Amino acid sequence: MWNDALAELSEISGEEIIGAHRQALPAPWAELLGTILESDKDRLYQEAVTLPQGLRYVSLLKASLVDDAAADATGGTVILVEDHSEMKWLENELIHAARLASIGQMSAGVAHEIGNPITGISSLAQNLRYDTTDPQVLETAEQIQTLTQRVSRIVGSLVGFAHGGRHITGTAFAPVSARHLADQALHLLKLARKSDDVRYANRCPAWLDITGDEQRLLQVLINLLSNARDASPAHGLVVIDAGEEGKRHWLSVTDQGPGIDPSVRENLFEPFTTTKPPSQGTGLGLALVVSIVAEHQGQVEVESPLPGQSGGTRIQVWLPSPDVHRSAGDMPIHEPNPDR
Repeated sequence: MWNDALAELSEISGEEIIGAHRQALPAPWAELLGTILESDKDRLYQEAVTLPQGLRYVSLLKASLVDDAAADATGGTVILVEDHSEMKWLENELIHAARLASIGQMSAGVAHEIGNPITGISSLAQNLRYDTTDPQVLETAEQIQTLTQRVSRIVGSLVGFAHGGRHITGTAFAPVSARHLADQALHLLKLARKSDDVRYANRCPAWLDITGDEQRLLQVLINLLSNARDASPAHGLVVIDAGEEGKRHWLSVTDQGPGIDPSVRENLFEPFTTTKPPSQGTGLGLALVVSIVAEHQGQVEVESPLPGQSGGTRIQVWLPSPDVHRSAGDMPIHEPNPDR
């Protein structure tokens, strides 16, 4: 049996429970109660369960009932179920705030230390146009200037993210070809030599335009492609795709890697969450992806492993149509952790 409070939490009445076997209880209660009954521990803390209200975090405490006075006593077990969802969310908010504070302290120095040499590199690249007429040199100078501008935007994004997840505003959204955006991201990614071991397929339809800030969406794709490349086995395939569904457009990046480690899944989009060695990843890429997508009033969805497979990861970015952007104005909508 269970009391009215548990009936409200589970949306299963106490009358339905009387006389039922624990194994016959609907998910997730059969597995959850079985876990603590079979465990040597008396307490399970903040277990994630999917209930009719959504994802919740519950703690369980068990106590055995034994009547020593009765020789034939079968005893029993009392299990206390506590809904710690609000506490869990508050803890996550505090952790997130602490991480943002760390980024804020770091980003001011980064913006200054990187900004000055980047300005010098950009100026030298511009001066090359007056020193030569060689088309190959001019193209290289143009690429250098493009990349320095991208570094400046990334630093600006980092500073904006540290100030509550908001990027520098004032840039109007415009239609962008999904295929052209993917081609640009692949071109920049292939400048890194380690990209040679991975195959890429741009399957974005040529007719599809998405609405947003081209440079920031390019940053989103580069971050997603970089992670997919790093997760892929030698000669693995990374697929970039796009489409539309109702009043929303989507972009997706799919890899053939081992999938996302369950230990980092819950905090996947938090700053500094990474499984890469310290010299190979900062853990800021996906956090910036979510921040930029939220600025575009969109959402990020993760599928890992892929359906019917033991591995692979697909990250899908959903963006509203131009009409939605216009009706919503310039105020960004910030989504919480998309896995919740």
